[in-house]
This record gives sequence, C-alpha cells and structure tokens, in this order.
Amino acid sequence: MNISGDSENAKDRSGSTSQKLPHIPWISDRVFYGWMMVFVGAITQFFQGLSSQGFTAYMGPLERQFGWNKATLSGPRSVTMIENSILGPVEGWLVDRLGPRKVVATGIIIMGGGLILFGLTQNLWIYYASNIIIALGTGLQGLLVMSVAVNNWFRRKRSISQSVMLLGFPMAGVVGLPAIVLVMQTYGWEVSAVGSGLLIWAIGLPCSMLLRTTPEPYGLEPDGYVTSDITDTEKEVSLLEPEYDFTLAEAIRTPAFWFLAAGWGIGNLGIVSIQVHLLPHLEEGVGLEPLVASFVWSVASISNIPCRLLGGFIGDRFPKHIVIGTSMVLMSGAIFILAVAKALPMAMFYAVLYGIGWGVRTPIMNAIQGEYFGRKSQGVIRGWLQTASMPLTPPLIWNSTRLRNPS
Repeated sequence: MNISGDSENAKDRSGSTSQKLPHIPWISDRVFYGWMMVFVGAITQFFQGLSSQGFTAYMGPLERQFGWNKATLSGPRSVTMIENSILGPVEGWLVDRLGPRKVVATGIIIMGGGLILFGLTQNLWIYYASNIIIALGTGLQGLLVMSVAVNNWFRRKRSISQSVMLLGFPMAGVVGLPAIVLVMQTYGWEVSAVGSGLLIWAIGLPCSMLLRTTPEPYGLEPDGYVTSDITDTEKEVSLLEPEYDFTLAEAIRTPAFWFLAAGWGIGNLGIVSIQVHLLPHLEEGVGLEPLVASFVWSVASISNIPCRLLGGFIGDRFPKHIVIGTSMVLMSGAIFILAVAKALPMAMFYAVLYGIGWGVRTPIMNAIQGEYFGRKSQGVIRGWLQTASMPLTPPLIWNSTRLRNPS
C-alpha cells in the first residue's frame, strides 16, 4: 500500500522494490531523510510562532483604527484556543489517515488565506472570521501534526529531533516578531498581515511537499537504519525494546493516557497563566517599567532555546517521565519565585528558571506519547490527549480576559 502517496519506485540496497525519496541536490544522500521532517517542522513552528506571538502586535493599531476595546480584540484568542482543543482529534485522525504532506499543505493554504483576509479587515465579523480561519490552518500545519510526523521517523532520537523542530517557535519571537513590527511601522498593519500570508504560501507550500509519512516504504527504519543492512545484533536489540502500536481504544484504557492528559493540561495552565498575567504583574506587582518587564520575558524566551536542545539530549538518555516531572518542578518553583518577587533580581531569577523548565518540558512531552503508544495511531491519540486536557485551560483564558479588560 502506498501510504505516502508517491508513485515512483526504486530499488533499495537489498534489491527489493521501494519508493523513492525526493532528491535534494545540496543535501548529501547520507543524511537521514527524517531530519527533513524536522526541518519542515521547524518551518511550520516558525509560522505558528509568527501567528501566536504576532497577535498582540496588531491589537494597538486595530484599537486605534476601529475603536474596539481590548476585551473585544482579545476574544478571538479565547475562541481559537477552544477551537484547537476541540479539533485536535480531527487533526490527529487526518494525519493518521492521509499522512502529514496533505494535511500540512492544506493547513498552509488555509493559514495564509486567513492572514490575507485578516489584512482586509473592515469590520468585527471579518476580524473574528479571519482569526478562526488562521487558527484552523495553524492547527493543520502545527505542532500536533508535525510532532506525529517526526515521531514516525525517529525512535531512539525522538527527544532530540523534537527539540530541534521546536526551535522554530522561539525563533519566531527573535526574528519574525520584530520583522512584523518593522513592516507594520513602515507600511501599515494591513500590508504586514497580507505579506505574512503570502510569505507563508511561498515558503510553506514547497516545504510541505517534502513531507513523507514513514521511513519503511523507502527501505529505511526509524533513526536512519537501512532495512537490508540491519545486523542480527541490531535485530536482537530491537527485540529487547519492542514498540507496541496502541489503538485509541486501547490507549484510553491505560493510566498513562490520563496521566499524560493531566500533566499536559496542568503544564499548559501554568504556561497560559504566565503569558496572560506576566507583564501586568511585573509592572504593578513588582514595580518594573514596561520596557524592563518585557526584557524579563525576553530572558525567559532566550533561555528556553538552548534548553530545548538540552531537553532532547537528556530525554534520549534518561527516563522521559522523570525528566518531565523535574522540568515541571522547575516551572512551578519559578512561578512561586515570581509570586514573591519584589525587585528585578528575583524577576530575572524567575525568568531563567522558568525558561529552563519550559524548554526541557516541551520536546519531551511531544516525544513521550510516541514512546508509550507507538506510531500507528499516534495522531488520533495525540488529538484526544489534547482535548482531554482542555478543561484545565479555557476557563483561565476567559477569566483572564475579563480581569485585564473589564467591560
């Protein structure tokens, strides 16, 4: 069965028929093609970061042009968070059924179109509709789909491959967000939004065509082994470490599924609460100037980047559940430090500690699901994990919107 959608055939090293991977002239054939999944995932994570982190950059110009209050402008973020949680199982089912190439390409088209429509906003209905469309596209080309794709191509290197892929998201804050603001100041927010949509189409669509579902149709095994070249010793090792493929029905009957859902939701609860309340707390509770308060978050983001790589390195060498637990202890300790902080040094201590915990946690959470439940149905399992964790997040989003923007 041609699960990847390719029609061309070639001979693998054993002489048996296998499908042909895309030839990329400037990349050596000795480089495992799974790293191309990682590269494309980093691109889509950059786009996701561009969308989510760029959201706040547009609020000021929209408020000045249309006179909408902050509660109205923040509404789409609450709606789209719930939308993404509800659609998680659908996205997971689609990637299991169709493969990542078709799903990501569709998401790129929808997301780019949503940004272009957003740039044409003239009333509140278009504003909300465009944000819902952007969220739909972001979900189809986003973390759930791409983490499944990367997990399919890696086994022993799942954590480090997820870590490298996830670097795209913080890089959007380092490179993409300043570019959005610069274009916005020079040409206006409309040009910035439409240009972002066209850029996503121009880069994302060609990159999505490089995606493939699993390595086996190409005479490969996860992590880059060539099927015909696997030695008896390696086969014995693989037998000692079997990988089971759970169905959704089997997965939800395990305690691991519900522990992962709870851990996912609790971790996201802390992350979302920080993103919503951090700057007002630093300004009003700690007494920092707005520019200094924003610098504290920059420190947390910068410390996040190397720690994502560190998390991947550690996660491939130590039990993942212990690494996740340790990272969440660091995050909770950082939030406690923030709660009692009265000056900049304590706030900076929070930022470094939180960035380390957050950076280590994220790639391991994406890798551990493939380790527990296998590859065959991981998309739909991941989608239901996302939905099962939803009750811990939306109430916070809605309440925080009211707190910050009373109306």
